[in-house]
Amino acid sequence: MEQEIAAVNGALERRISLMRELARSLECAQAAVLSSDPAELGAQTTRQRELCEQWRRGVSEFPRNGSISPRRRLAMANSHEAVDLGPTGEAHRVLIAELSEVEGRVAHLNRAYGALLRRARRTVDIFCRVLASSGPTYSQPTLRGAPANQQRG
Repeated sequence: MEQEIAAVNGALERRISLMRELARSLECAQAAVLSSDPAELGAQTTRQRELCEQWRRGVSEFPRNGSISPRRRLAMANSHEAVDLGPTGEAHRVLIAELSEVEGRVAHLNRAYGALLRRARRTVDIFCRVLASSGPTYSQPTLRGAPANQQRG
């Protein structure tokens, strides 16, 4: 049982690391939007895709056969049962709590980033409408022909 928990703990540590890196990337992407840096924004978006793909692949890291079920892990995290399993069980509880905290932070950053992108999109839409409607107001001046006295000479 302790070996199973140790294997799950390793996978949890990798997930926590990925989530922290995703949080940093979201923060950098927000800064890129605020500073109007499209290159950095593109780089952070690519990084976020990579991290999400690693997260999806990491789902298979959790031991399947003969391992601790997700329900049991949750019950262990919410009870004192993990303490009875020794240091490995206690570490498991700490990791579950840490993962939950980091997931909450990423969810908050993701909501804030989404709101920032929506506001930026509205601003761009406003500028596009102003530009489209200003055509008749600021039309290109017509070119006049050469003055008559210069044409004769």
